[in-house]
Amino acid sequence: MTSSAVPLFDVGTELGKYQLLGRVGQGGMSVVYRALDQSLGRDVAIKVLHSHLAESQEARDRFAREARAVAKLRHPNILEIYDYSGAHDARVEASYIVTEFIDGQTLKQAITAQPLEFPEIAALIGLEIASALEHAHDAKILHRDIKPENVMIRRDGAVKLMDFGISHMVDLERLTVTGQLLGSPAYMAPEHVDGKPIDFRTDVFALGTVMYQLTTGQLPFSGKNAHEVLKRIVEGRCTDPRQLNPAIGNQLGRIIMRAMATKPEDRFQSVAEMRAALTAYATDSGIEHPSTELGAYFANPAVFNAGFRPRLAAHLAKHGKALLASNQAAALDAFDRVLALEPQNADVLAALRQMRRRRTTRNGVLAGMGIAAAVGGTVLVHQALQTQPGATASVDAPANIDAFASLPRPAPDAATDAMIPLLDAAEDADAATVPRSNSADARPQRLDAAPTDGRRPVRDARRDIDAPPRPIGAATISLSPPTSEFSIDNGPWQTAAGGRQKITLSDGPVRIAVRNDACCEAKSRVLTEADADTIVPIALAFLPAQLTPKCSKASSVRIDDRMATLGQPSLVPFGETTKTTRQVTVEFVGDGIDRQVVTLRPADNREVQCALH
Repeated sequence: MTSSAVPLFDVGTELGKYQLLGRVGQGGMSVVYRALDQSLGRDVAIKVLHSHLAESQEARDRFAREARAVAKLRHPNILEIYDYSGAHDARVEASYIVTEFIDGQTLKQAITAQPLEFPEIAALIGLEIASALEHAHDAKILHRDIKPENVMIRRDGAVKLMDFGISHMVDLERLTVTGQLLGSPAYMAPEHVDGKPIDFRTDVFALGTVMYQLTTGQLPFSGKNAHEVLKRIVEGRCTDPRQLNPAIGNQLGRIIMRAMATKPEDRFQSVAEMRAALTAYATDSGIEHPSTELGAYFANPAVFNAGFRPRLAAHLAKHGKALLASNQAAALDAFDRVLALEPQNADVLAALRQMRRRRTTRNGVLAGMGIAAAVGGTVLVHQALQTQPGATASVDAPANIDAFASLPRPAPDAATDAMIPLLDAAEDADAATVPRSNSADARPQRLDAAPTDGRRPVRDARRDIDAPPRPIGAATISLSPPTSEFSIDNGPWQTAAGGRQKITLSDGPVRIAVRNDACCEAKSRVLTEADADTIVPIALAFLPAQLTPKCSKASSVRIDDRMATLGQPSLVPFGETTKTTRQVTVEFVGDGIDRQVVTLRPADNREVQCALH
């Protein structure tokens, strides 16, 4: 066995009192097996580590100390450690840890198969992780490696944080001789990247990064290679998540951005403080029992989403109206979230018109929205109340997280003037209708445009309404599939000859929505002056297929490289591709192994039966 290899064992092999039942996963540091504890008669998971992590006595001693410390943690959101291989016996065949077995999948697998439709679900997942970290931090244990791959989602929706036991041990092993990072560097805090002392606020940063990814569908820091990613992390160069997904709202957006502040002193000073903020957000969203909601979501995401949208919109509308007398900024934030869910919500539009009619002064309506206007707040309120399609707001985010963190919070009566044009437009448009966002799948629009060099001044909505847009050039959109329909600034749906269409650019961003209900998921793209005289490709992602593995003789099943659940449908994503078929490998594990290759098309609904006897 070479120093860089991971030992591989056959089904039936015994490691001490544990009999291996099947391999369920493999990563850069270990192979994970499902095994039977023959003395207690229970299923466990055994993580067999890279041999180089246990070559030296120093590493073995450290691993033993870590394993013993983490084994003392008892928390419903932490994967429990049962056992570990001897620290002082150099003759052991493998170095491994034994944990409870989780019948489920990693958070990474879950969001790949089914991206989160609602930021509120992301907040609930973050809340459970924060609860686990708070317990660990109280025991003086720092995780150091928070990422979706290290979070398990059990079949009943329970969230389990894992890999405490090796996080410290592998810390010095991250850099190879070529300087490349093992695993993803995208969740590392700036002080960790710089080699400075780290503390519990390092875990806070990583949790904020995970929540950014869950709510926007992308990582905050990306690049061509690991070094470029690390450079951007240190510089704090990322787009405010509310620009990418307006449904996030200001309350949750501030939580994420504060957790990800470049300087540790600008973050939440403890994960307990962050958990309290997430708890308040969940309560304001009408969610009293996060674990129950997550259980219902992961049991059937499609059914949950269908019922959650109207329930959340109704609560936020009621909550916003209740806040009007005491905190109009928070009220408008709630209304903004409603309009992200239901652009034609009559209660919210009526409440906005009432605010206009009852106004006795032009000061004191939009508390705290100076920040929101700068980084994307009230975008949907603005769009919903516009009377001309050319009137749009320019809402760029600070290029540096520190710049955002340092912005002052206006008093509750400080920003009426910013809202007056919107209220005027609402009063003048009693009979106005608001177009649908893009299709029957009325998910929040996600804007792809990112800020370039800082914030631009907030534009005057009244000026936009009164003055015609100033043409500044044209861009050509290229649609894939070419039969897709497109809409300009919520205007009528159109088709493009050959999938290409020239779009006139005006003085301000132009939003292009694209849909193709027959095959694909809707998408939007913002065109700016920088796109003039260019061809802008807009490729829709094919709808996922649904595959249900069935086998009474199997103990586990994998679809390609991820765990699946027997008898339960799994989504197989296609992504943005021109291929209309995809082959996946279904592997049933029982007394033997049955592998089948299945060819799927977008939106297929297939069952696969095993051939085990």
